[in-house]
Amino acid sequence: MGKDTALLILVLLLLAAIIAIIIVCFRTTYGLRPLEEEEPLWKTSVVHQVHARSLYDVHPNGTGDIAGITSKADYLKELGVGIVCISPIYKSPMKDSGFDISNFTDIDPVFGNMAEFDDLITAFHQRGVKVVLEIVPNHSSDQHEWFLRSVEGEAPYGDYYTWADPKGVDAHGNPVPPNNWMSVYKGSAWQWNEKRRQFYLHQFLAEEPDLNYRNPLLREEMKKVLVFWVEKGVDGFMVQTLTHLLETEDLSQDEPTASGPHDPRDYNYLNHTLTTNHPETLVVLREWRLVLDQYPNKVLMVSPTGENSESVMSYYGNSTHPLADIPLNSLLINSLTDRSHVTGPTLRSIIDLGLDKLPKGKWANWLLGNADQRRTATRVGTDLVDALNMMTLLLPGTPVVYYGEEIGMEDTEITWNETRDSLGLRWGPDHYRDHSRDPARTPMQWDDSKLAGFTTSNSTWLPVNPNYKTLNVKGQSEAPQSHLKIFKELTVLRGQEAFRDGYLQFPVVTKNIFTFIRYVERADSYMLVINTSVDDVVVNLRLNSTVQLPQSGTVVLRSSSDTSADTLPGSEVLLDEVHLVAGEGLLLKLSLQSP
Repeated sequence: MGKDTALLILVLLLLAAIIAIIIVCFRTTYGLRPLEEEEPLWKTSVVHQVHARSLYDVHPNGTGDIAGITSKADYLKELGVGIVCISPIYKSPMKDSGFDISNFTDIDPVFGNMAEFDDLITAFHQRGVKVVLEIVPNHSSDQHEWFLRSVEGEAPYGDYYTWADPKGVDAHGNPVPPNNWMSVYKGSAWQWNEKRRQFYLHQFLAEEPDLNYRNPLLREEMKKVLVFWVEKGVDGFMVQTLTHLLETEDLSQDEPTASGPHDPRDYNYLNHTLTTNHPETLVVLREWRLVLDQYPNKVLMVSPTGENSESVMSYYGNSTHPLADIPLNSLLINSLTDRSHVTGPTLRSIIDLGLDKLPKGKWANWLLGNADQRRTATRVGTDLVDALNMMTLLLPGTPVVYYGEEIGMEDTEITWNETRDSLGLRWGPDHYRDHSRDPARTPMQWDDSKLAGFTTSNSTWLPVNPNYKTLNVKGQSEAPQSHLKIFKELTVLRGQEAFRDGYLQFPVVTKNIFTFIRYVERADSYMLVINTSVDDVVVNLRLNSTVQLPQSGTVVLRSSSDTSADTLPGSEVLLDEVHLVAGEGLLLKLSLQSP
């Protein structure tokens, strides 16, 4: 190579470096994230949890199916969803709504077939939407081939499950379980198997034997399951029942009794110090993380149980050993159990916990509802639906939304004869209402036609809420303002720089008023104001603010319950006299020099 050629190459390299520096400086100056730091979709998107039985029924038998989910791909895309998370659709005897899996790599016919699943993946990927599957690795169905062979003691399946000898026999000669552990679904967590002459552990139904994750062969089997679905095109997993994955090795130990009045048959009668959040669970989760890391951009979500924020945060891992991208934060669900709990200080403390406890470099998430709890509108009131959606979608972090929350769906009254949920059924006709999760799992309300437009069948797997005549997607799409329209606007607003990267401050927090500001230099700033009370209020925000506020703000969004001409989007509102109807959320654009 000649000197002139070498010099030319050097000059070109220097020129390229200068151009790269200029681009970085330009993006930094104008508040743009550096090119090499573009965020993964799970950070910038809304996650939408779909209960597969309840979204839409294409094969008209009254039960939602895979083809039904595919048919609503455009709806979910237009909603602003970036990730759709689908409840278990695996082969199952359906003793526990599909959480009792008899084949982890097959589709149950009630939902369709593998060809339809392939079509689903294609449809969502064509629209730029990722697909995440819920998976239940703690246990299998007792109809799974692994369990049937384990009962026989057949190698290598003999200890794929947790088996234990009886502690002894009772006065009637019946075998006694090895300890006092209880099932989440009521009663003992141990089931006697006459053929094997041992007990097996089931932390849920007796038809759901717990897998033994101290067996390395079983752990390899589950890794193969993850790989199977990833190679089918799945973009990640939501892991359910993870906190129950491992227990103490010493099966002779009893768990301590919990304080407070509890039914001795109830799971909460004991403190589950030996059967939940075992440290070795994180080791297994790390193995799954390493499997997914072999494939680019795969998200790992987990659903820890309990209210202990420290244990939830442990599922993030750290910079050296990352684990889950999104350990679901249930603080809002656990804390906002009724309207009396929705106050400014409560919302502030929940958000502080969700952000301050985050491990360094990790990302927050927020959810108001899921398939195991009463719906948000039922728990805290229909008037707060828009305000709480504004809050969760505009906070730093990823919002995880349960289907129907975008239109403010409410719980449906379910009779004993209509009950399908295994937990409700376990408690019988006198107590099922206290335990059943069916009311929050009813069919999506698409329009005001027969059965809410969910199916062309003559019946549905759970009854449709009678309010579908006035509360449905079609009606809200056509209304001048509605929950649905506000939700769609929120998913667009999330793209604003203030909500992507802005500071977070809480200028006014009182019993009835909750506010936060999202602020970033050289860009628009926004303040969300929420009236948590059941009464209309007038509030002087400037008087009570901990930061200097301008005299006025421009209305960007307001709750659909507000019909005042003074707060129409685009209107100027004086901050020393803000009128809010009960439960209202009001989003204002502000001119701020500093937060």
